[in-house]
Amino acid sequence: MSYTDTLELITTGRPTPQLNLVQKTKRFERHFNIGNYARYNWMTGSTREQKLYCWDCLLFGADSGSWARDGYSDLGSLSKSAHRHQNASGHLRATIRLKTFGDTRIELQLDEQQRRGVILHNEKVKRNRGILKRLINCVVYLGKQELPFRGHDESVTSSNKGNYIELLDLVAEYDSDLHTHLATSTVFTGTSSRIQNDLISAVASVMTDSMKEELRKAPFVAVMLDETTDISNVAQMSYVLRYVTDDGIKERFFKYEDVTEDKRAEAIATRLLEFLRESGCIDKVVAQCYDGAAVMASGLNGVQAKVKETIPQALFIHCYAHILNLVLSKGASKIRECKVFFSHLSGLATFFSRSAKRTKLLDDICQHRLPRAAPTRWCFHSRLVCTVAEKTRELREVFEHIVDHHTEFDDETVHCSDGYITLLTSFDFSFWLKTFHAIFSYSDVVFEILQNKGFDMQFCLARVDQLQRQIEQEKGNFDSVYDETQALVGPPRGRGAQGDVRARYRELHCSVIDSLLTQISNRFSDHKKLEFLALLDPQQFGHYCNYFPTAALNSLMESYGGYFDQPRLHTELAVMYGMSDILGKSPADIHQFLLKKGLSESMKQVYTLSCIILTIPVSTASVERSFSALKRIKSYSRSTTGQVRLSDLALISIEKELLIALKAKDQLHDDAIKFFIQKDRRMDFVFR
Repeated sequence: MSYTDTLELITTGRPTPQLNLVQKTKRFERHFNIGNYARYNWMTGSTREQKLYCWDCLLFGADSGSWARDGYSDLGSLSKSAHRHQNASGHLRATIRLKTFGDTRIELQLDEQQRRGVILHNEKVKRNRGILKRLINCVVYLGKQELPFRGHDESVTSSNKGNYIELLDLVAEYDSDLHTHLATSTVFTGTSSRIQNDLISAVASVMTDSMKEELRKAPFVAVMLDETTDISNVAQMSYVLRYVTDDGIKERFFKYEDVTEDKRAEAIATRLLEFLRESGCIDKVVAQCYDGAAVMASGLNGVQAKVKETIPQALFIHCYAHILNLVLSKGASKIRECKVFFSHLSGLATFFSRSAKRTKLLDDICQHRLPRAAPTRWCFHSRLVCTVAEKTRELREVFEHIVDHHTEFDDETVHCSDGYITLLTSFDFSFWLKTFHAIFSYSDVVFEILQNKGFDMQFCLARVDQLQRQIEQEKGNFDSVYDETQALVGPPRGRGAQGDVRARYRELHCSVIDSLLTQISNRFSDHKKLEFLALLDPQQFGHYCNYFPTAALNSLMESYGGYFDQPRLHTELAVMYGMSDILGKSPADIHQFLLKKGLSESMKQVYTLSCIILTIPVSTASVERSFSALKRIKSYSRSTTGQVRLSDLALISIEKELLIALKAKDQLHDDAIKFFIQKDRRMDFVFR
């Protein structure tokens, strides 16, 4: 019997059942008296055999007599036999072993070779796990830095065996244990592609479990989804979840999924719901945020509609960063003069990007390169506008240098440079440059806010309203823009210089402003469904003390009524509006205040409201950032990376802060080893 089994029996205790043990004589019947168990503290019985035994000898005795092997049933001689047995030396030795069991491992003392084997095995396991921790550290380093693992030739004679093996060799130069392992091990070196994949998977599994634990504690969850095509022309869907913990707002990347075969709304929604079930948070979803693609955003047959069939409370949020991008692009493209201006602007950036010689000249004179404009990212147009506005004089110097030294450049370069000199000194181009420089100075701030996961929806909506007011105020700045442009490059010339030129430019200027304002009003109009956000608007708390926001409360109950006790929420909000400690605090500040003061239960309705508001996402910026990581990890030279490995490496790269936190808690290595040894290994990693 093993040590564990014996310990379990001893812990359970000596059985003392009532036996139907009867012995008949000519004159009477003898029945077993259960009081004998108390009289003899070693006696036990078997209901199946209907016999008596010695508990001590059953466990530890070598006695093969009736009390230890066959059982005793003669009630006529019970007292005499019991007295004789308990005075026997074999019983005494068994009793001593029972009383001292657990003080020492008897079976190990009796078997010194086995004891020594356990010690040697555990020492070996400790060394092996130490080597495995070094391998994990190398995997973590390469994953965090987004470096490739494999080399084209990993043979012993290769001059470049790949980053993973080369890094191990470098560490081994300063680590004698690792050096000995790599030089002598013939069973498990830890350098094969399969082991690399298993180690990457183990680290990613630890991180995923940690994020799922955060999800388990989070009261609500929002899902963000987007799709892009990687270098191998594979459609990759990125899954990001947003939720609130005691430490604040989290937006965690979970995985990529290949959706090349079926990108229909129904298929995407099915995958999404399956992912939410696997993550254990489908019942906590309160919002979903995608871009404006019809397959995602359609209220009839889009992904958001399919998800709402299963999760009715999953409010759809059209990514606000995408909306603002559409406001700027559509608002400006409707005016002919603006479209011409931006085409000229894009041509400037393209002119330099197509020639190394031109770029070198730009670096020498301007000391600043022109950012490339992207047709779907107007924040890049903004950067280009700002750069050209700030470096107009230097750009003219560049073009004038090319024209003056025309013999050193090709005809196309000279011809374009001459045209760009005229463009930069034209009234029309300079006027629109100043106009959009002013507008973009406001929109850039909002872009930055919308792409920051730390800001709540209410704050972002307030910034959008502020942007609308700032753009409207630009109407009053027409005269200063016109006069400054005229002072810089002279009055308008050419076809546009006839008639009342100032009035025409004023009309164009107002048309652009009105177009942008119309786009903002139309594209941000659906935020009326978020009227309940006003309940925690810090600018209105003083007003709410006298006039309770009933409409906002009704909006909340319409969207999330199942989570609240309306009368209790009304009372808690009324109390909160009158608290000086909370006056002017944002939803994030209120959330932290309630936690730190231990009021999350006392004011549970307000706490729940703050969690919902903080959980609702503003944009899919975190998803877009995961696509940037995708391009860095799955590059042209690493285009054959497998889907599972790709997701695991992306998780290590994108959620590196979580990885660092797990290492700081000394939690990463042991947990990763647990996942790693789930498969059979040719090396011992488990202690006995």
